[in-house]
Amino acid sequence: MYTREQVLSVLDKVYNDSRMIMLGEQCNGGRDMPAKMLERYANATGGKYPAVMGIDLACYGLKLPELEIGGEIWNTIIDQLTDYAEKGGIITASSHFANPTGEYGPGGLCRGKFGGNEMWEEMLTEGTELNKIIKEELIIDGKFLKALDDKGIPVLWRPLHEANGAWFWFCARSHSEMDWIDPEYLRRFWRYIYDLYVNEMGIKNLIWVYGPNVSQSAPGGTRDVLYYYPGDEYCDMVGVDWYSGNKNEVNYPGHSYDKIMSLGKPCALTEFGPSGPLKAPNGSGVAVQEKLFNAVDMVELMKSLKRQGLKISYVLTWCGGCGAIYSIGRGEEALADPFCVDLERLKTLYE
Repeated sequence: MYTREQVLSVLDKVYNDSRMIMLGEQCNGGRDMPAKMLERYANATGGKYPAVMGIDLACYGLKLPELEIGGEIWNTIIDQLTDYAEKGGIITASSHFANPTGEYGPGGLCRGKFGGNEMWEEMLTEGTELNKIIKEELIIDGKFLKALDDKGIPVLWRPLHEANGAWFWFCARSHSEMDWIDPEYLRRFWRYIYDLYVNEMGIKNLIWVYGPNVSQSAPGGTRDVLYYYPGDEYCDMVGVDWYSGNKNEVNYPGHSYDKIMSLGKPCALTEFGPSGPLKAPNGSGVAVQEKLFNAVDMVELMKSLKRQGLKISYVLTWCGGCGAIYSIGRGEEALADPFCVDLERLKTLYE
């Protein structure tokens, strides 16, 4: 088991070395157990395991609000994550919080309309109905993170991811008919979560990760990557979610990645996968996808980015058909490249 300081140190080490990048992968939704993802990954890579494991605590992952806290499934997940951390693996967590209005949109509980500044003000006011609903989910997530914390496990905690977009209720706008909200509400929400977890619940080992989206063709558009940055004292690391459509969206237009690098903290590609012309239609299969964009293509792209001067500590491929190594093909060939840091090699970097 490695400490929070050791994890930050190894992230910084890889970030500043153009010869390597850590590879990570997100566990599938539908409460797919961490061990299941690791099994799929190993089968696709000739027995290798990712250096970083991603989990989602809400509707796109473990669905914690539906679980009995401390129950059998809850404890099984904790045990599997503990086993992975004891082997040196780095855990990163997000949460697609449920819309507190209860008016969910197509695509999950994390979608649907949420009003403008007035509704945000109400939600962030202690004791209101909206506040009670969102706080209940935050506390459930916090208890899960605290269970890992009590075991000494650091977690890269990435709340309010992609909130500079327009597709989740907690984004800068939740639907195309509304104006962009004042970003100060998002910053206040971030600080609200921070205060709840750090000061009230006493969670010590979280590494707070700010993660906007850089997709230029996303539905509803996006704001600048620093739109809702909460402040240096509330953030340990930064990254961007990037679904590549065969363009350099990660940095142009707007020099987005340069901007997050300018914050002086380790940076990562906190979500990555193919999109647009690089993504095969759903159900097409690996053989079709690997002709468009595969794991070797991804590794070559990462090398190119590092040669351009973009420092990257890790890239986390998203689950299922959105970029998982087992779904894009040529995983074993990609992981054989010395540029890639897997779980086994990660152990040597701690030393």
